[in-house]
Amino acid sequence: MSTDHGQEPIHDPIDLLDELDSIIRAQEVLRHRTIALQARYAALEPHADRFDQRVEGWRLAEHGSINVKHSAVRLGDAARDMAMTSKYGLHPARKLAVKVREYPEQARSVEAPAVDRRRSR
Repeated sequence: MSTDHGQEPIHDPIDLLDELDSIIRAQEVLRHRTIALQARYAALEPHADRFDQRVEGWRLAEHGSINVKHSAVRLGDAARDMAMTSKYGLHPARKLAVKVREYPEQARSVEAPAVDRRRSR
């Protein structure tokens, strides 16, 4: 890590925070889309036998009910994971990111330690 304060920073913290906010919003939109898709798959469950793939007349190569049900389950899992990513990853990162800014130089009054001139010889 460089402590050279003579150079300008490569990135503007305000722009970075805007980008993080954009990611948080996009993540939430994606989570809502995933939940909506999960509901649409769940709505297929009563008709899942239409999605069976039969071989040799009676044996099933693909079980529509299993595929439909577990597609919905996995989408629900993904939506919960997205919520946790947001809650435990993105939002804590944002709480720290808002603190990344330039602060005015604080005056430092550094006094030299007092020298005791009465030292014994």
